Amino acid sequence: MDTELYYEQPKPIRALEIERLKLDKYVLDESGRRPVSISVVVPTFNKNQSEYNRAVLNVISTCGSLIDEGVVDEVVIADGSRTSDGEVDMAFMEFLLSIAIKYSKTFEREVEFVRGLTEGKMRALQGRYDFSFRIQSQIDPELHKIFLERNILSMKEIEDLKNGKGANMWFSVPVTYGDIICFVDSDIVSFRKHYIKGLCQPILRGWNSEAKSNEPNSAKIYSKASYIRLHKIPGGFKMGGRLSRLFGIPIFRVLSEHGLFNGLEKISYPFSGECAITRYAINKLQFSNGYDIETSVLCQLWKEFGIEKMAEYNFGFFRHLPGGEAHAEEMLEEISMALFYWLRRYNYMDELGDIDLLIDEYTNKADKMIGVYQNIAQKIPSRLTYGQDQVAEDKLRIEKYAQIIKSGYGLSVNNKPKLLRPWAEIKNEVNSMKGYSYDALKSSLQSRVNKFTSNMILSYIRIYVDRSNRIISQFIE
Repeated sequence: MDTELYYEQPKPIRALEIERLKLDKYVLDESGRRPVSISVVVPTFNKNQSEYNRAVLNVISTCGSLIDEGVVDEVVIADGSRTSDGEVDMAFMEFLLSIAIKYSKTFEREVEFVRGLTEGKMRALQGRYDFSFRIQSQIDPELHKIFLERNILSMKEIEDLKNGKGANMWFSVPVTYGDIICFVDSDIVSFRKHYIKGLCQPILRGWNSEAKSNEPNSAKIYSKASYIRLHKIPGGFKMGGRLSRLFGIPIFRVLSEHGLFNGLEKISYPFSGECAITRYAINKLQFSNGYDIETSVLCQLWKEFGIEKMAEYNFGFFRHLPGGEAHAEEMLEEISMALFYWLRRYNYMDELGDIDLLIDEYTNKADKMIGVYQNIAQKIPSRLTYGQDQVAEDKLRIEKYAQIIKSGYGLSVNNKPKLLRPWAEIKNEVNSMKGYSYDALKSSLQSRVNKFTSNMILSYIRIYVDRSNRIISQFIE
């Protein structure tokens, strides 16, 4: 592994550069040429934790600045929160929209416009006003009703989709307008504007404005985050990212030596949740509603498009709110099960060989990676420690992870990830319906989210700009 990949600091990207790329490239639609557009999706969930709420504040406020700068065209806050009785958590959504109003001049002006004019208010409540910030509820019954009435989803499927980050992201795909969709987690403590700009830049640079509708419209259809993940400890930071460091990187290196998923071993942070993807590519994916969502996306993109269509952008130092050891181990079992599922699905199990030998290879590879991480920490001692206690901790993790991986292998025989239908498949199905179309479905879903957002602003919570500080303070103090 190239340790410089971890140590290298990101180069600044000006907002003007992204704006020019969006204008210089274009998309052809029924009305002619138009600039490339970017949507950002931020999945959120009320954890009733002020630390998480402060991270949400950081992410949404930074996205607001990117809207004002012309980098981002819209932000969809995809919220899965609910009250103790299972209803939509309106109070938390008030908090989310208050952040957007306070930190985005564009959104503030939009809110004042629809509040100040009867015409603007009516358009908004009819779902005909596209705010730059929109909020989608994962448990919105009116959103579900659209799918049910057209027999696109069953009631059981709807119930399954009321929970899970992957389902929340899946719902957001037809709701967004962008040609590029950028997903960012809401618990990122270190969130910076260059994250979005850096993820979208390689896709924009490779954009093919003349691509046909059945062709990839960029030389890079997917861009994924890499970083040095830091965890706060007394007196400094220690190295985080245990699942990527101790499982993802070594296991993909082992698989590549067997001729499997060649190229994915070059991904320096396999399980990062921050990414940008073209609409053409995302429509072909089966989202997973489990912890394996990043793994399942990587495997499908590799198979469908190849590693050459994928890019990475280095965030530099990165912090988000970590989970506990038990949670990480639960995630690992699901991720490893999914990885073996994709190997089975693509008929690669014969090349994989004996599982016990594979586990030995993994353990050896993971142990050798510890030296790489020690070298990284030595280069940046002022920012990162990786001492003997942490080394010993990682060695114990590797031993435990080996057993969990073997368990995931066994589970993959009779189980599969919680995969959702690709939107391309739904599009074909809907277009075959008499008197209906996928464009009509998208329009209905987008209108519903517009109405939901407008109702939050105009009817239910009555957000005013001068109330934002008080609303925000209730959640972060």
